[in-house]
Amino acid sequence: MSAAALPGTDRIASPALVHTAQAVAAEALRAPLREVRARVVDDGRGALAVEVTSPLVLPALGSHTVPDEPVLATAHRARATIAERLRTITGRKVERVSVTFSSAVLDVPRRVR
Repeated sequence: MSAAALPGTDRIASPALVHTAQAVAAEALRAPLREVRARVVDDGRGALAVEVTSPLVLPALGSHTVPDEPVLATAHRARATIAERLRTITGRKVERVSVTFSSAVLDVPRRVR
């Protein structure tokens, strides 16, 4: 008997979807995981809507580095990355991703000890 023929259901609980969305968003936005919040809603047809609130990571002032892309391009790129990664990880269709930047944090390079 193959694994696909076994009776039963497989579900990903809501907290697992939220934590996965937070981790994926933190990675896509290069933001600290502890400062990223996500809300995941099932639309009733199996597709997900994701709302992410995260700080905008900016280079340290005076570091003479310029952000690689405008803020809106960062949000657009991150939304596409979040949707694709969540679809790959969960197998669920991601219908919509909204990103809200709630604050700004400096991306200070850390020294290796």
